[in-house]
Amino acid sequence: MYRASYATSRPDTARASINISHGNTALRISHDEAARVEQEAKRRLLKSRKLSLVVDLDQTIIHATVDPTVAEWQKDETNPNHDAVKDVRAFQLIDDHPSRGCWYYIKLRPGLQEFLENISQLYELHIYTMGTRAYAVNIAAIVDPDRKIFGDRILSRDESGSLTVKNLTRLFPVDTKMVVIIDDRGDVWNWSDNLIKVKPYDFFVGIGDINSSFLPKRDELLTDDTPKIEAPAVPVSAKDVSTDKALNGDDADADNATLRQLVSMGGATDAASMKQKTEQQDETLATQIEDRPLLRKQQLLDEADDEVPGDSADKDVEQEDNTSEVPSTPPKPRHNLLHDDDTELEYLGEALRQVHSRFYTQYDGSIAGARGGRIAELKGVKSAKKKSTEELEVVPDVKVIMPDMKQQIFKDVVMVFSGVVPLGTYAKR
Repeated sequence: MYRASYATSRPDTARASINISHGNTALRISHDEAARVEQEAKRRLLKSRKLSLVVDLDQTIIHATVDPTVAEWQKDETNPNHDAVKDVRAFQLIDDHPSRGCWYYIKLRPGLQEFLENISQLYELHIYTMGTRAYAVNIAAIVDPDRKIFGDRILSRDESGSLTVKNLTRLFPVDTKMVVIIDDRGDVWNWSDNLIKVKPYDFFVGIGDINSSFLPKRDELLTDDTPKIEAPAVPVSAKDVSTDKALNGDDADADNATLRQLVSMGGATDAASMKQKTEQQDETLATQIEDRPLLRKQQLLDEADDEVPGDSADKDVEQEDNTSEVPSTPPKPRHNLLHDDDTELEYLGEALRQVHSRFYTQYDGSIAGARGGRIAELKGVKSAKKKSTEELEVVPDVKVIMPDMKQQIFKDVVMVFSGVVPLGTYAKR
């Protein structure tokens, strides 16, 4: 942000402390300006009856590999995996290591296009990935070629501010009441109440997340001994805190944890850490290209099929009857390694629709109460400006709605984890 005079302009770094854009880490604005921008965004979403949805890529809506076996199976119609991979998309990242021109093979989660088209009617979608920006842009071009769903709302590890964790304050530094997250990893979000955890999409068997070098080791259970990622402290002025209370109520300190440390992302972001993790990912990709794990796994299946014994009785009859010709035995069917039968998006879509419905049911009820009923509204007792302010004051919070919905699922069930979960294991309620 710049403060201008008649003769010059200079960056006001003391006031412009928040980065709220998706792709520009240099552009910063003040907290007051961020609050104004978010208020406008909330009014726009409320008018269109939408919420915000932050979407992870790898193993959430797509699965990726660099194993060149996929391209060979696509060309071979006799391969048992041909049908499963025939719609796999591919692109090159010329500047990527370990090999220039490395091909990425992308499988869309079954039902993805229909899912995105339907959910985009209820949510404004943002991509948030630990992949590079070039990687994310190529994925977006595949899943949203007309840029009608995600547009330019893409946040990658190049801009996120962290190599290990994700945080909503990077996109919504003031208020996250209208934001829902879908991700196959809950730990990288510190199990945020905004999160709907998705079952990981593992189409390319054994490949995992090709960007996992930039994520903590997958561990769904946290124990007392688990090291916690601490975000670096960022000074917050009294004015910032008072502004947040005005927007979100007196409990803003608890909800926002002093504005979520503004844009503190946590995790190492220094050049040495970036270099180390990048080299680790390069090694992982190089191993996939050279070792071809998918081909090896299919070969093991073929070997198992070959070991299945044939019908010995038929062989005896064939040896005894030398006067007649016996048709040759047809080749044994080969089992396919890859299966295109995932149905997770059906359930995820329904969950997102329920969250949206619950949010706007509460919102409509609160608005009716705040305006004093239909009679007061018809009489024009309150100005348009006053009504607009009231609309923001009564906005429900998905961080309250979603945990309540989850609790209803098992409200009449008593669960005992004795012998399953180790003693001393932390479980967030």
